[in-house]
Amino acid sequence: MEKYISALLISFYVYGFAGWVWESFICPVITGGKIKNSGFLNGPIVPIYGVGALSVSLLFSVHETYLSIFIGGAFVACVIEYFTSWAMEKLYHRRWWDYSDKAFNVNGRVCLEGFLVFGLFSVVAVKFIQPALMERILNHGMLMLVVVATSLTTLLVLDMIVTIIALAHLEERLDGFIKDVEMYAEKAFDGFESGRKNFYDVLETLKMNDKPAYKNFIKGKNLMYHRIIKAFPDLTNKKK
Repeated sequence: MEKYISALLISFYVYGFAGWVWESFICPVITGGKIKNSGFLNGPIVPIYGVGALSVSLLFSVHETYLSIFIGGAFVACVIEYFTSWAMEKLYHRRWWDYSDKAFNVNGRVCLEGFLVFGLFSVVAVKFIQPALMERILNHGMLMLVVVATSLTTLLVLDMIVTIIALAHLEERLDGFIKDVEMYAEKAFDGFESGRKNFYDVLETLKMNDKPAYKNFIKGKNLMYHRIIKAFPDLTNKKK
């Protein structure tokens, strides 16, 4: 049992890392955006992908039809994403992502596009990836799997603690950070009007035009908010 649970935990981290690679590198390349550390945590993992993939893999069997896995997996993943969005907004009083501009969205938290992508990924995970991944992981000895799973879990917990502490009182601190950046931009650029530009674009423009001074300005705790805003630009919008 310990070996199987450890294998499941390791597969969770594999999916979480794959999700981080997808959002940080593949999506920006496809959409023409900039490569970034896309995620709530500092480390290279997006836990919601691990939770979603593991949930779908446990709830659906490889013997089920493609259609049932597609619809069921997409529904489960959307429920997880919706609840995560709601919980994070309640906790931090900010909307972390917003699909209001997407077709067939539900309160801006989930949308049809995501449903279709989640459905496709669910089929691939249940039918192909998870069986092969578990078989490969379980080929290793129990001691090794327990050590790896425990080590990765310890790192994840530490990362979560550091991130949560750093983001304490996020709403007030983020407002202060945005105000400081806009004041800095007003000094750096003639005719700059706060609120008239996308905040992420302001950060990037400042960085490109005066890197040494900007690095000095952004150092310390501001570095965390800079990274979070790059990963979740919708945070700069007030909750409606």
